[in-house]
Amino acid sequence: MLILPVPEVVHAVYLVAAPLWIPPDPGAGTLALVHVVDGREPPLPWLVGEGECPRCARCGLEHDDPTVRRLRGSGPHLRVTAAGSAAWPPDHLTVAASAAYDLAERTGGVLVDAVTADLEPWARPPDPFDVPENFAAAEWLSVAALPDPAPRRSWTLRTGGLRIFGIPELRVRRVTARQRPGWTEVLLALAQRLLREHWTALARFPPPAFREFPARLPVTAADLGAALARCPHGTARTHLSLRLDPGSPGRPTHLTVTAPDPRSRPLWRERTLTDLGL
Repeated sequence: MLILPVPEVVHAVYLVAAPLWIPPDPGAGTLALVHVVDGREPPLPWLVGEGECPRCARCGLEHDDPTVRRLRGSGPHLRVTAAGSAAWPPDHLTVAASAAYDLAERTGGVLVDAVTADLEPWARPPDPFDVPENFAAAEWLSVAALPDPAPRRSWTLRTGGLRIFGIPELRVRRVTARQRPGWTEVLLALAQRLLREHWTALARFPPPAFREFPARLPVTAADLGAALARCPHGTARTHLSLRLDPGSPGRPTHLTVTAPDPRSRPLWRERTLTDLGL
């Protein structure tokens, strides 16, 4: 069993990058806080860095794309932040998202999710949350792939966004290029299960100051369907183990996915995909 503290306050953060103008009081009429920041504000330097393709930035656009040139500028940019609790509903997300969307529309800026590093994540402001059963992790989380050090030809996959719900980010190491798409979905399914159990635990009164996370847990086709807003009635399942890797200054805490059984190494990553039909 893994024991983690429940943060008293969590934050959702969005950027309105390279606005064409800045209103005199950009945070007026909203519960979010708005600050003017410069081009060093995360994740802007990461977004415009070298991507997998030499012609492309990490955001997926070519280096000479007008949007990339705007993101590369020194600013000013606008940071929109809203605070809330780790319990359901995570209204701090929709408060910050709606305020940032409105600012981007009014100022002509580029909307950036500062946690997932997604550009222009919505075509319209997100609706308020209703029930946990309708939450889809893929709509609010990202999965980034980082190449492992040479000579390995593998990748480390890491979620972005779980921390705004009060849970450390998930990661899995030594994933092959062929396994990347499937393991992206596995991490989202695992995040869906963890969030559902997280909100159930925090609904008790009084809410706990610490949470127990199982070190070994099932992941099912139903978790995958819910995470991706697909059919949630599949019957496939697998088991995974989690290891807590504490952070340090400048290095966040992670929940690292490991082999569910020492005897399953080294094929457990492939077996997980086979079990879930991916």
